[in-house]
Amino acid sequence: MTAVSLKDRDLGLATGFVPTLGWLHEGHEALILRAQKENDKVIVSRFVNPLQFRKIAYKTYPRDEKRDVKICRGLNVDYLFSPEPFDMYPPGFDTGVEVKDLAGKLDGASLRWHYRGVITVVAKLFNITQPNRAYFGSKDPHQLALIRRMVDDLNFPVKIISVATKRDKDGVALSSRNSLLSQKEREAAKVISKSVKAIGARVKLGETDRARMTSDLIGMIEAEPLAKVDFAAVVDADSLTQERFAEKTLIYTAVYIGKIRLTDNRVVKNRKAGG
Repeated sequence: MTAVSLKDRDLGLATGFVPTLGWLHEGHEALILRAQKENDKVIVSRFVNPLQFRKIAYKTYPRDEKRDVKICRGLNVDYLFSPEPFDMYPPGFDTGVEVKDLAGKLDGASLRWHYRGVITVVAKLFNITQPNRAYFGSKDPHQLALIRRMVDDLNFPVKIISVATKRDKDGVALSSRNSLLSQKEREAAKVISKSVKAIGARVKLGETDRARMTSDLIGMIEAEPLAKVDFAAVVDADSLTQERFAEKTLIYTAVYIGKIRLTDNRVVKNRKAGG
């Protein structure tokens, strides 16, 4: 692996980009393998972005550069881009990118500052790496929707590819934050995926009362003493609203297990009338 280079784009080679916060796991590996299938070269970035974290969360986020480098080498990644905060945000940095209206959907109203940090760093990474395609997991559908809108609105020549959430054997969505859970908390985290799956089954059976399903989702999760729901929603997968009923429904939740915030979701096809 070498430092990130744009010469491959100049040679007409297709470049795939996998942005990460580091602490790579099987979910990231799935993104990398998909990118390798569809591109000539693959760039992986590892950068814990200070703009999208509270100070304590930023300091405690898991980091292991040697481990990440070893994984990338094992997967034959072409380029690993691992900047420092001062590289991305030098003194005097005073620009941000925000998707205003869509950021207010789902849990964006309370986390607008977070998503502004995410969209800002993604925009910078796209400008730096100049990829043809960029690969994201679907675990945070709100973030994915914002990135797609930013790419469309600002005419980035990048195709956004969503890859299905990778899960552990017990159904828990893989996340770098899982490493911060105690054994007891990790066991408690199973309630999130189980509850989301249960609501998805109800959607498949034709239930349409999204307000009730949202309330039930919260109740199922919080039946676990260590779990506290920060946000939950059962909405139209395209508009992120409860009122519209298109092809698919999104079941999404953000949950604190102890002090660690985890997200999970499922997108389920709506049962057609009379089906």
